[in-house]
Amino acid sequence: MTIRETEPRTSLRAAIYIRVSIKNLQEDRYSLSAQTTELTRYAESQGWEIVDIFKDTDSGTKLKKPGLESLLDYVEDGKIDVVLVIEQDRLSRLDAVSWHFLKNVLRENNVKIAEPGHIMDLSNVDDEFYSDLKNIFAHRNRRDIIRKMMRGKRQFTREGKVWGKQPDGYIHVKETSSVVVDENRSWIIPYIDDLLLEQGISATGVASCLNQLCKTPTGKEWTVNQVLQRYKNKAYHGVLEKTFSNGETITVEDVYPKLRSLETFEAITQRLKENYKAKPAESHFLRNVIITCASCNRLVSVNKTSSHSRKKDKTYPVFTLRHLNESTHDDCEAKPYVNTKRIKNILITAVKSILIDEKTAKKYIDAEFDDKELDKIKKQLSELNKQKNDVNSKMDKILKLYLDGKWSEEVLDKERDQLDSRLKHIENSIDDLKRKYELVKTSQFNYDVVVEFLSIAAHFDSLLEESEQQRLIGSIFPTATLDVSNNLLIMHARLPQQVTLDIRIDIETMEAVKEREMYAAAREKYNAIQTYLNKNKGASLERIQKHFHSNYSTLIKYQEWFGPFKHLAPNRLGPEMRQKRIKTIKKALQSHPNATGRQLEKITGINRKMIYKLIREEKLR
Repeated sequence: MTIRETEPRTSLRAAIYIRVSIKNLQEDRYSLSAQTTELTRYAESQGWEIVDIFKDTDSGTKLKKPGLESLLDYVEDGKIDVVLVIEQDRLSRLDAVSWHFLKNVLRENNVKIAEPGHIMDLSNVDDEFYSDLKNIFAHRNRRDIIRKMMRGKRQFTREGKVWGKQPDGYIHVKETSSVVVDENRSWIIPYIDDLLLEQGISATGVASCLNQLCKTPTGKEWTVNQVLQRYKNKAYHGVLEKTFSNGETITVEDVYPKLRSLETFEAITQRLKENYKAKPAESHFLRNVIITCASCNRLVSVNKTSSHSRKKDKTYPVFTLRHLNESTHDDCEAKPYVNTKRIKNILITAVKSILIDEKTAKKYIDAEFDDKELDKIKKQLSELNKQKNDVNSKMDKILKLYLDGKWSEEVLDKERDQLDSRLKHIENSIDDLKRKYELVKTSQFNYDVVVEFLSIAAHFDSLLEESEQQRLIGSIFPTATLDVSNNLLIMHARLPQQVTLDIRIDIETMEAVKEREMYAAAREKYNAIQTYLNKNKGASLERIQKHFHSNYSTLIKYQEWFGPFKHLAPNRLGPEMRQKRIKTIKKALQSHPNATGRQLEKITGINRKMIYKLIREEKLR
């Protein structure tokens, strides 16, 4: 191996990288300030230009750290020539895959790793080997430290001694490795026990009660999960119980001062079982469809939440498509969160439109059923075969990394499993397209086949219950892809010929959904009014207003949208009635030009005040 002394006074652009594993760690040589001082002096003694200083207070086993990511940005922008660290383990205690990535970024940008007295050029085989060894030893050393530390913690626990963060309501006494009751918060446990067992309040209600009295130890609002944790924690009836990463669970009695009895704990456990018995998921038309996120290729599930009315006197279920796992949702760039109301109406429209004729079907399906379709399938097959070759090439590369000793067998298996899964998906897609090609070629895959297959779903929204809709849609569309960036849900229909037909569902905006719902509600109200008029013929608009608690302008708007109400009494305030009255008064004045208002009232039957008003406004005299 080659360990080359640095050439003094060489003008290099240096980035200093410093790291400690725990905040405020103050070991002699490894505190942040000590690293900064020593590395700054060394860089200046070499005549290097210090471009910037990057720091992290986190584990060396993590690749994603703010300081390291900023440093790599500088590397890729070509701003530095060397990364200066007190020792390489400050830069990396990474596993083989992450170290391989970091090393490649540095090597491809001609950036060296420097420790005081040594420079390692990763483009040099010997230097790279030496650097790999340092990383392996650092990674192994960390695992040894953790193993020893956990061995000590397990023995510590067996002896009934506590360590680390303690349950709410207790204070850790470091000198004796014991705990005492926190008088300021010990009231919480008997209080929540009483709410559950004596008053029958659910965990949700208990959280609401606590929020009126205090915050959690971290100063946040109480949640259901935090309440449940306190109900299930055995520490409150004296038991120290910890489960370690090796699978061992250690239980020691009478370690904590008791805030509840064992009998109370058992009663709570029984009550929670009764309150939280598993219930089947509520039926939903997309529940049986396996939906994949186009952004991260992970599953998207139907998730139920609740919404409240403006007055908060009613609760409505809200179904959304999103990643079920919170960490998965956070890792995905698209972060799908789609109200399923934005999908169902378009899916219904799509199925019905496809059944009308081939021309309207083109809006939703991308299939020509002719030579154009054959050409398209050929292109898709060509692209999939390229992807297959690429995966096979990656298989060869990871095997070489393993044989060269750069990857462990564990890392190899993990990478190979991912590539095997990808390869299987590609091969299934190729087989699907080959079948489709033969069917199109022999005219066995055509518009009539699609119509026959989808006709069963023509009226699924109006004729079937939600559970039946769920089964039907799941059988027709076993899989789907949610593409949030393009506002699309692509439903993959599996035809009896064992080929897949993609149906594109444009996801509506919530504004369009609300407008449609408002229009539907108006139609429902209009129909209710018309039913009332059928039973109460001749009812006036004023009577309708009072009975349905609607204003005049709304009723007029309903008639503009859906047509005039039948059997409605003439509107005494409406334009037609006004013209009729004017005509009657004119006729009466022609026969009796000098008649008084009282006389005209007797002649016409029109209210005297209305007669005076119309004569004045229309200048009838």
